[in-house]
Amino acid sequence: MNKQSERFTVSKLIFFPLFIAALSACAPAAPTQLTPVTVQLRWTHNAQFAGFYAAAQKNYYAAEGLAVIFVEGGANIDFIQPVSEGKAQFGIASADSLVLARAENKPARAIATIYRRSPQVFFALAQSGITRPQDFVGKKVRVVPASAAITDSMMARANIRRDQYTAVNIAANLPPLYSGEIDVSSGFLTNEVITAQAAGYKLNIIYPDDYGVHFYADTIFTTDELIAKNPNLVARFLRATLKGWTFAVENPAQVGALVQKYNSNADLALENIKMTASIPLINTGEDHIGWMKPEIWAGMEKTLREQGVLTQPVDVSQVYTLQFVKEIYGK
Repeated sequence: MNKQSERFTVSKLIFFPLFIAALSACAPAAPTQLTPVTVQLRWTHNAQFAGFYAAAQKNYYAAEGLAVIFVEGGANIDFIQPVSEGKAQFGIASADSLVLARAENKPARAIATIYRRSPQVFFALAQSGITRPQDFVGKKVRVVPASAAITDSMMARANIRRDQYTAVNIAANLPPLYSGEIDVSSGFLTNEVITAQAAGYKLNIIYPDDYGVHFYADTIFTTDELIAKNPNLVARFLRATLKGWTFAVENPAQVGALVQKYNSNADLALENIKMTASIPLINTGEDHIGWMKPEIWAGMEKTLREQGVLTQPVDVSQVYTLQFVKEIYGK
């Protein structure tokens, strides 16, 4: 077994200590009238959003006076626009996309990061012989808006120009890979890779981390306006959400049933496996679930700028706020 495979072998996952006391201490009794809240997801319903589903189905949102609706995302959906326009109060996006959005003067601001180690990878069929970015030359690579920044950064670090491979923007990633329509796909190690392997396909996996691209992945964000006008709503939503993620991390075998409430075709066993593989990316053992580090944000901004992905000026300290995680965890 190689080093890359070892990282995510389920049997070797380490369950780090959880920090849940602060999440429950201040939760009020559920009021009779709930405030509607809409959340824009970045993908279709699956274990990637298990903590949100747990918060809804375990009544953590209701206990905070909230009735939460989830809107599915997809490969070519703008996750930030619905929040910026007020169609959704909260969204989930990659941290790098929030840096780029802020540089374009969009008022999106991160309040917590769920995937603090990125599951974003590139993968090819083992028979292709593609094992590194240099092998992408002359090949068709699935690159959607959500993976564009991390793709550009990795390829730049590998000294591969954009004109040396063909970027294909298609919603589906697995069937086109199986059929040979594309040679390399982008996707989540904890989702598409597991799904393909469960279907019997052998894959070669390319990790951006191995090329110095260390990004936060799924990050919860809202707008400056909501933070300023209704910080109490933001705190209530995030407190319940983090409690939901704590439940999901502690009870991965229950995640399949949570997902099935929103996706009737979900494979319970497969969703449980996805959640188990996600645990070390979410609960890293360094600090609290959802916590963010200024130095990681600064590093992402530096990488994006060095690789020419970020060209406009941006104050990275304005891309995120620790206000709410500090309040929730009593820091």
